Amino acid sequence: MPPLFPIDDAGFLAARRAALLDLAGARGCAGIAVFGHGSALGTGTKSHGALRFLSGWDGHESAALLLILPEGAHLLVASPFMVPLARDLRPDLVVHDVRPDAWGATLGALLPAGARLGRVGFDEMPAGIHRDLGDFGHGPALDADVARLRLVKDAAQQHLHRAAAALCDELFAALGAELSARLPAWQIQLNLEMRARRAGADYCRTWLTIAPQADYCRYWREEALAVPQAGDQVLLGVALTVDGHWGHGIRMGSIGPLSAAHAELAGHVDAMLEAGLAALRPGLPLAGVEAAMEAERLRRGLAAGDPGVRRFRNGHGLGCSYEDPLLTDAFRQHFDPTAAPVAAPELTLSPGMLFELHPNLFVAGLGGAALGEMVLLSPHGADVLLRFPRACVQWS
Repeated sequence: MPPLFPIDDAGFLAARRAALLDLAGARGCAGIAVFGHGSALGTGTKSHGALRFLSGWDGHESAALLLILPEGAHLLVASPFMVPLARDLRPDLVVHDVRPDAWGATLGALLPAGARLGRVGFDEMPAGIHRDLGDFGHGPALDADVARLRLVKDAAQQHLHRAAAALCDELFAALGAELSARLPAWQIQLNLEMRARRAGADYCRTWLTIAPQADYCRYWREEALAVPQAGDQVLLGVALTVDGHWGHGIRMGSIGPLSAAHAELAGHVDAMLEAGLAALRPGLPLAGVEAAMEAERLRRGLAAGDPGVRRFRNGHGLGCSYEDPLLTDAFRQHFDPTAAPVAAPELTLSPGMLFELHPNLFVAGLGGAALGEMVLLSPHGADVLLRFPRACVQWS
C-alpha cells in the first residue's frame, strides 16, 4: 500500500496537543501526561487511542508515556527495543529511553518543582507505575477533554478510515473462496487476517461464526473449529486499523439457499439498521440513533429480556479506538446482562462523526443475523463507507 498521508502528520498532531494544553492550562496544569498501551491489545485498550491521536506513536506490545509541555512533547518509551523505531518515526517528539519505574524521576527532571500535570489514560495504567509517579500522577483527569477533541474526524482521519473500510470490503469479497476450500473457520480467519495485513492493515481481528444456527461471535481457534457445510449460516465480522484508524463491518449469508428463518432474522436487523441510518442527521440528538433501532426492534415484536435471545451493542463510535469515547456511551452493551441502561451523552450529531452501526439478533432455535456498516456523518446525513453489498450472500 502506498503512503496514505501526502504530507507529514506532525503539524496537525501538534495542533491537537496545543488545543489540549489550552484546556489543561485553564485547570491550572503546566502540562499533560498521557499514558497508553500499544496496539497489540486491539479492541481491549482505550488508552492507546488517545495516545495515538495525540502523538502518532504505537508501541505495539509496549506502553509509553507522552509528556506534553508548551515548549514541546516528550515520549517516554517503556521498551528499549522500541526506542530506535520511535526516534525514526517520531522526530517531532523528544524520545526518552527510560523504563516505567524511572518515569517519575524523568518527569521530575523535566518539570519545575511543584508542577501540576493533567492526566489522560491513567485508568489503564498499572498500579505500580502510578505509584512510582508520585505527585505527578494525581492531577486532574483530562480524558473527557480529549474525547471531545476526538469527536469530529478531520480530512486526514477520514481518508484513513475510508482506506480501512476498503480493506474490510476486500475481506468480505474474499470470504466465498475461503469457504469453498472447506477449511476450519479459524483457518479462514487466519487467511483473511493475513490478507488484510499484506494489503496495508497494521492490525486485523475477525470473528467468524459458521453453524446450522449461528449463536454468537466466535473469535478464537478453540471456538471456531467448524468446517463449512451445506445449510450453514455464516456471519463474518472484521475489525482492522490503517495507521491506527479503525475500520469495521459485518456481513452474513449462508452456504446454499437461505432458510426462511434466517431470512426473517436478516430482515429484522436490516430494518433496524435502516432505522439507525435514518436517525443519523446533523442537529439531531445522539441518543436518537439507539432509540430508533430499539423502536424498530419492538415494532417487529422482538421483546427485550427474552432468555432465548442474545445481542451485542447496536453500534459504537469509531476512530483511533475501536470504541471511540462519548459516541460509544450512547449504545448499551446488550451481551452483558448486568449492564445498566445507557445514559447517553447530551450530544448533538455533527458532520465528521464516525460510527459503526451493527444491529444483531441471535435466537435459540433459529440462528443469528448481524449487519454492520461504517457510517460517516456528512452535512446531508449518513455516508456509508463500506461498498460490499449488504444483502445476504448465498455461497456455493
